[in-house]
Amino acid sequence: MVKEAKVIYKSDADLEEINFWKSKTPEQKLSAVQILREQYIILFNKQDEYVESRKRLRRVYRVIESK
Repeated sequence: MVKEAKVIYKSDADLEEINFWKSKTPEQKLSAVQILREQYIILFNKQDEYVESRKRLRRVYRVIESK
């Protein structure tokens, strides 16, 4: 594994971050968001909120008789 370090100026940091995320696929971006959600849940012990957010919406059907 090759390890790299890149030195950038603080004024260029925002642009570098934007370019970094532009280079990622939508799947990679969603994966990063999910990792951050899981870390937040562990850090702040929000397990109940996590379980609730993972539940799917219930499907409700109503049969209406036509005349």
